[in-house]
Amino acid sequence: MKLLACLLLSALWFVPTAVFSQSTSATISGGVTDPTGRFITGAAVEIANDETGVRYSDQTNTSGMYFVPILPPGHYHVQVSKQGFKTIIKPDVVLNVQGAIALNFVLPVGATSQSITVEAGSSLLNTADASVSTVIDRKFVANIPLNGRSFQDLISMTPGIVTQSPQSSQAVGASGDFSVNGQRTESNYYTVDGVSANVGAGAATGGPQAATSGGIGATTALGTTQSLVSVDALQEFRVSGSTYSAEYGRSPGAQFSLLTRSGTKKFHGSAFDYLRNNYFDANNWFNDHYGRAITPLRQNDFGGTLGGPIHLPYLGPPSHPSYFFASYEGLRLTQPQASSIQYVPDAAMRQNAPPAMKSILNAFPLPSIGGIDYASGLAQFIEPFSLPSKIDSISGRIDHVVSPKSSVFFRFSDTPSSTSTRVLSALTQTSFDTQTYTVGATSRLSNRFTNEFRLGYSCSDSRTQTALDSFGGATSVDLGSALGNEASETAGSAFQLSFFGTGTSILQAIGSVNQSRQWNIVDTAGLSLGKHQLKLGIDYRRIKSPLYPSSPYVSGIYLDQSSVLNNSADIGILSKVLPATPIFNETAVFLQDEWHSLPRLTISGGIRWEIDPPPTEEHGNDAFTLLGDLADPSSLTVAPRGTPLWKTSWYNFAPRLGAAWTARDQPDWETILRTGAGVFFDSGNQIATTGYQYLGFSAIQIGTGQAFPVTPAQLAFSPSTTAPYTSTAVVAFPPHLQLPYTLQWNVSLQQALGRPQALTVSYVGSNGRRLLQMQQLSLTALNPNFSTVDVVQTGTTSNYQALQIQFQRTVTHGIQALASYTWSHSLDFGSNNASLPLTRGNSDFDVRDNLQGGVSWELPGEYQRKSAEAILGGWALDGRLIARTAFPVTLGGDLLTDSATGSRYYSNVDLIATQPVYLYGSQYPGGRSINQAAFQLPAAEKTGNAPRNFVRGFDASQINLAARRTFPLAGSATVQFRAEAFNLLNHPMFGLIDSTLSDATFGQATQTLNQSLATLGSQYQQGGPRSLQFALKIQF
Repeated sequence: MKLLACLLLSALWFVPTAVFSQSTSATISGGVTDPTGRFITGAAVEIANDETGVRYSDQTNTSGMYFVPILPPGHYHVQVSKQGFKTIIKPDVVLNVQGAIALNFVLPVGATSQSITVEAGSSLLNTADASVSTVIDRKFVANIPLNGRSFQDLISMTPGIVTQSPQSSQAVGASGDFSVNGQRTESNYYTVDGVSANVGAGAATGGPQAATSGGIGATTALGTTQSLVSVDALQEFRVSGSTYSAEYGRSPGAQFSLLTRSGTKKFHGSAFDYLRNNYFDANNWFNDHYGRAITPLRQNDFGGTLGGPIHLPYLGPPSHPSYFFASYEGLRLTQPQASSIQYVPDAAMRQNAPPAMKSILNAFPLPSIGGIDYASGLAQFIEPFSLPSKIDSISGRIDHVVSPKSSVFFRFSDTPSSTSTRVLSALTQTSFDTQTYTVGATSRLSNRFTNEFRLGYSCSDSRTQTALDSFGGATSVDLGSALGNEASETAGSAFQLSFFGTGTSILQAIGSVNQSRQWNIVDTAGLSLGKHQLKLGIDYRRIKSPLYPSSPYVSGIYLDQSSVLNNSADIGILSKVLPATPIFNETAVFLQDEWHSLPRLTISGGIRWEIDPPPTEEHGNDAFTLLGDLADPSSLTVAPRGTPLWKTSWYNFAPRLGAAWTARDQPDWETILRTGAGVFFDSGNQIATTGYQYLGFSAIQIGTGQAFPVTPAQLAFSPSTTAPYTSTAVVAFPPHLQLPYTLQWNVSLQQALGRPQALTVSYVGSNGRRLLQMQQLSLTALNPNFSTVDVVQTGTTSNYQALQIQFQRTVTHGIQALASYTWSHSLDFGSNNASLPLTRGNSDFDVRDNLQGGVSWELPGEYQRKSAEAILGGWALDGRLIARTAFPVTLGGDLLTDSATGSRYYSNVDLIATQPVYLYGSQYPGGRSINQAAFQLPAAEKTGNAPRNFVRGFDASQINLAARRTFPLAGSATVQFRAEAFNLLNHPMFGLIDSTLSDATFGQATQTLNQSLATLGSQYQQGGPRSLQFALKIQF
């Protein structure tokens, strides 16, 4: 208790002095007039929180305006009084996170003791700024069926948001969950209670780049959002997708602002359990196609919450109330994985292999009975399986009201999780653990000056360890030992068969450790000056990311059967990489002004200054870069250690401008026109960690004809941090790197449709500039001092145009709804950091039509007969609709080398105009395949003439439905039973398409959609077979 008191008091220390952002509070403002329309000066405005009883007050100024900021989101009632006028009371005023609502009052002449109560309720109208945003409250979160009790499904209901493409799930630079308004998936920013939650150390699929530099939100090992906040501990969240104010930034994508629950003046809590079993589920389409039965599914998702008042003796008397809220959620899951075509050595190659190869080949599963033997040395393996996963998420929050003008809070969370994945007989155990600690303080230092302070510390650890087992008839071996690798926790070993005309098969045994340690200080000072509401803030973030790459690493790659039989790898790789600890320091300062220039017009303007220097290394072992002219490779030399990867730019100023005009002010039928534009910077840090894998940190030997196992003498080398270096590969940033940025603009028309409903139609556009790309050059022939150089370029662009429509309805007559439709077109030269060759075309995440919706309907519960009420009372239905058109598919040709520069890249393909692009028939998954005969490999050193991303995958549509019934218990306690069906109609949806022209299954879907979206466990991803879930929940 003393420690908690010290933490809260430390927050108080900053209240009167800090002038530093990321507000989570809300604001009520407006004007007070008499019946003739004259503004009233000195009217008393009192705002009371219905849940905690805390009261906030203000008086109207000489312009008749009042302004009450930093209000915790929740339910309020507002009272306005003035001597000589009747008192007006508005109950049921609902404030959302980062919400700003205008309440204007007309005071009738009369005695102050006479009061008039008027209707209020939740306002869906945004009259404050030009941002395009969506708020989803706790009631909607609790009712809508959420697969895996994770927020991804709710986030995708916002206009302009699409999931990661099923084609790019393993691409470097595409490791995030969502593309928002045409931005890359690693350009979104998550905050919880106002501090950064981009601390997903293990989230990156293509390498450590975005995750360890703060580019990915924290998730569990299954990809769910309990690491951010458990569903039952969430108050609400806001998704801001376009032209948000200068207060928010750091990434040009969406701002996901989550607010956790606080305790109230009454005790309340819950206990729940969500169950699943494969007995109630449909089989995966590929399992049925290949004649495989569904494998076991067992889910037990259980937990509870408790909140209420608490007395903290070190923080003042009971007149200064304190509240607590605690939650726990545990998941025990055995998750099925459906069949897909994989390749294993066939019987003939196993039989004829030399002894050193035979033990490794026998470590692969045996070919499936009835599968195709391609007579190339590979045969099909098609078997489903199930694997365990586990989550334990605990959090606690303490809020203390110091006075009606000051409050503090402390929150902590700890979410260890683990899961298992399998590729053939390689079983990988992955564990994540994310811990967060947040201290916050808000204070109204005067009626015109306010301050919000947040201090957050987050740590995230991820570990992976792979071993081979006997799955599918394999003979278990120690792959590292079989290849001659050294024993180490982070050792990596790989044996890869990439046979042209068939496909690729790989066994890997890899260990890795990634960590992230993040400090975040954010604070906003607010000043009310007449019709101007000013905000000045600073946001500082420090990230330390210890990297322990797979080292030593031994790999053999074989391109045909003869190489295996001769124990002669076509490509042999031996490498060692030293650990490193890059440190990122990011600072942003902003100034924002909300000017209520006219009673029906608000103009918002601001500027944000982003300072993002290159990373440094904790122990002084900074990454190397180059000096010289990249256009003249012979001039390149290694820059002295300590030379920054790029020179810090001090001119990253991002102006924002917007306006909101109430074109019609008829109560409940208002018309709001909003428009805005702004500049939004991204960080250059997503690929900066690449430099800690090359020169000065690594030693690598690549050759042909490598025999395995390697000898200890062949591994008797170590990376050198000083000259002469043991690696001649290096990363090269432009010395005057300018940060990527996006120009965004929108025009929105919002129409109130009665008090509880609103329709918004928006045109949203963006133009990305100086986007990061990486190109690998082989310079041995041009400069013998280097082997390869990864050149970072910032010259590419992107363009996004969209029509977005959203309908919202707050709970009225038992119905709450949210629906959105987006038509959009996204173009770029490459949709991730490593897209080559650069060709303008449809973005990887270009989805033309996207319809999302959710509705919650509480059936009428009052009946004249008790027998009817006993049967029909307390029922409700909740539905979710997903429908979108297809993602593009990038077709892969051959790995080419530019004879002049040595640059290696995958070509596109040539289109044969006389052939149909698609083939149709029941023999293809989904009834369609891309026609292999319509394409051919281009001539030597040609990139191919087929347009980029012009072929498409499959559309997706899904309905989720829940039925629940609530029974009253003693007092306010209830018990709720609910049954949920995900993909109610069991509509098959297809995902990953084999896009490599030389593969035997080219053009065909090889997985269902839920298997292809790698950022979330397949059981909880959209696009899977029908799955039923049953739950029991007690609340009081």
